[in-house]
Amino acid sequence: MTALTWDDSLKVGNAVMDADHQEFVELLSATARAEDAEFPAFFAKIATHLREHLAREEELMRQHGFPPYPIHKHEHDRVRLELEGIEKRLAAGNLALARGYVREALPDWFMAHKNTMDSATAGWIRAQGG
Repeated sequence: MTALTWDDSLKVGNAVMDADHQEFVELLSATARAEDAEFPAFFAKIATHLREHLAREEELMRQHGFPPYPIHKHEHDRVRLELEGIEKRLAAGNLALARGYVREALPDWFMAHKNTMDSATAGWIRAQGG
């Protein structure tokens, strides 16, 4: 399991993004620990959060004129599509796949995305006075 624990090293320096990232890491951890019977409800919470989280980032990028917005949004769209596929498989009973997604794919994606696209976005917003 690629466990994540929130600490200051995960911050990108934007209050909105950092709050979303902290909530995501905490939900991810809770979902990974959930018993089988409660896992689908936890997964639904993290899916809802992630969609809202990505939408808030996109709004920040639009508000501050982030030049590579289309590239960053394309990555968000890819994650939304992937998430939708996992939700469908979970609804069909594939708990193991969804658990693997939560324990491996999402933490790995989050760290890579946070360290590249989100850090660049937060830096741009700061440079624009935001």
